[in-house]
Amino acid sequence: MVSRAFLFLFLAVLLHADDHWIGLKSGPFEVFSSAGDKPARETLMYLEQFRETLRIITGKEEMKMVWPVRVLIFKRTPPAQPNLALGRDGRMMAISESGGIPRESVKELARLLLYENTTQLPQAIETGLIELVSTLEVNGTRVTLGAPVPEAERTHGWALMQLVTTDPNYAGRSRVMVSNLEHSGDFEAACHNAFEKTAKQINDQADAYLKGGNFGTTSVSGRALSLVRDFKGMQLDADDGKIAVADLLLAAGSKQAEAAYTSMQGARAAEGLGLIAIKEHKDNQARSLFQSAIESKSESARAWLELGRLEPDAAKAVKDLKKSSELNPNWAEPYLRMAERQDDLTQKAELLKKAANLDARNIDYWQLLAKTETAAKDYPAAQKAWAGAERAAANDEERARIHQVRLQAEQERADFEAAEKKRIAEEREQDRQRVKGQSDAAIRAAEEAASKRLNPEGKALPKPEGWYEAMQGGDATVEGMLARLDCLGKQAKLVIQTADGKTVQLLVGDPSQIVIAGGGEKALACGAQKSSRKVLVQYKAKPNAKLKTAGEATTIEFR
Repeated sequence: MVSRAFLFLFLAVLLHADDHWIGLKSGPFEVFSSAGDKPARETLMYLEQFRETLRIITGKEEMKMVWPVRVLIFKRTPPAQPNLALGRDGRMMAISESGGIPRESVKELARLLLYENTTQLPQAIETGLIELVSTLEVNGTRVTLGAPVPEAERTHGWALMQLVTTDPNYAGRSRVMVSNLEHSGDFEAACHNAFEKTAKQINDQADAYLKGGNFGTTSVSGRALSLVRDFKGMQLDADDGKIAVADLLLAAGSKQAEAAYTSMQGARAAEGLGLIAIKEHKDNQARSLFQSAIESKSESARAWLELGRLEPDAAKAVKDLKKSSELNPNWAEPYLRMAERQDDLTQKAELLKKAANLDARNIDYWQLLAKTETAAKDYPAAQKAWAGAERAAANDEERARIHQVRLQAEQERADFEAAEKKRIAEEREQDRQRVKGQSDAAIRAAEEAASKRLNPEGKALPKPEGWYEAMQGGDATVEGMLARLDCLGKQAKLVIQTADGKTVQLLVGDPSQIVIAGGGEKALACGAQKSSRKVLVQYKAKPNAKLKTAGEATTIEFR
């Protein structure tokens, strides 16, 4: 049985939901008001000037948000205070007509804007910047920055940021410091580039400024916005106010959220109930509710993502997740979930890269990307991913840990490249040997084929005899001085004086077939030789009585 206390609270929620709501929108901000038009416009003006001030300080072209910020203004005390927690499809905040935006909510908004638009900044700088803008004063287009925070909250980081944004000597240069810190995290270089001072000089001045207690303010050039003309009215139907209140309860984790959604019909109610079922680990029920929302033409990126996450069929899941990424292109999680369904390492890395770039401070995304690139043997890309993880580290200890992992990954890359070079060289040598073996085999096969054609019976081949060897077939020799060469037409006759005074004449039957060896001039002239030269002549003993020769010369060797 429902307790009387719970019934009272639920009736109070229904009373809020039944209020008359108006809606206004500008950029990522939506304001629902049951307290009339004026507080809605003033709240929207504050939010836009707040966003603009943070944009000027950081030097960004625009401060975007992944999810819209939806502020509900109540005539009475709000039923819940989720402080920008994510509801069904937006970050929810609730204020009363007379209360204004709580400072803690302003700080949370600053934290979200910095998280979603900058890379990791030094903790002291980021905290100091959040504290600085938490006291921003907005009156239409007149914006005042630098009102002191409570004394207990005046940290060194706050004093530093207050100094460099309000002091005329530094004003306008904070964006240079922030940009440098985003890229390198080097505070020394950031101070030099932005203020032409060392980090110690800036820190010492901030300490003195904090101790002095004399804090100035400065005017910021707010956006030229008109309360009347520049904020678009939203066409609300009968259930929009009720859905907004239910979303508020969901973001706050209130048990009343389920009853609030159950009292309505349609895609948005099914989405809300599906998210509650997910939280309670009722996956089958959640899947059925999300499917119902999709069939009712849901345009909620969260509904499509959760349906894809719960879908067992990979192809259908990827289709749902892709739709989610299209509905909210600034959201990283759909790409992460698609990567989880992907087996191909290259495609998985591409999806993870999109997720990491969209959520640049998410160190888990960068590490998962680096490990995937390493598994795919894309070491240069893995090094870039490890660098992203190092930038996303929340503190020096985590940064040092990632740096060591990065160095180890670099060594693995070097080892892999060395192994690859060795493998490629070995494969090339093996390929060369293979080609050489194939060539040698082809030559042997050709020789064998030719041998069979020339000697089909396989008889033993005669021993080859060179021409020179054939010409040395003489059976006698004579050594002496070559005295004369008698030319006899196509033949010639050698006249040789031996050492014992004898004369030996030898026929040269075909001068072109004589082998002449030894050193010196080998040309012979007809007639008596101008200078006698010692020779060793080999010849075939075939006496010729007519020519008076002892045989036919085969070789002449000059000595």
